[in-house]
Amino acid sequence: MYLRESKQTRTDGSVVTYLQLAENVWDAAKGRSQARIVHNCGRSDDPEAIERLRRLAKSILRRCSPQEIVGAGIGN
Repeated sequence: MYLRESKQTRTDGSVVTYLQLAENVWDAAKGRSQARIVHNCGRSDDPEAIERLRRLAKSILRRCSPQEIVGAGIGN
């Protein structure tokens, strides 16, 4: 799983960025993997959405240390 940014251009030309929790799933019919959105986290400029992500990260860090995550090469 990974955090993904999805950008949308509005009719006035402004760009809004949304954050999504996604994972890659193999599609045997197409012969390739595709991103599957697990959860829409909200707009990237929303302080409440950022706080929810901080709480999720804190929860993850209770199970594994940052050194374990970096040492495993996850996200590279």
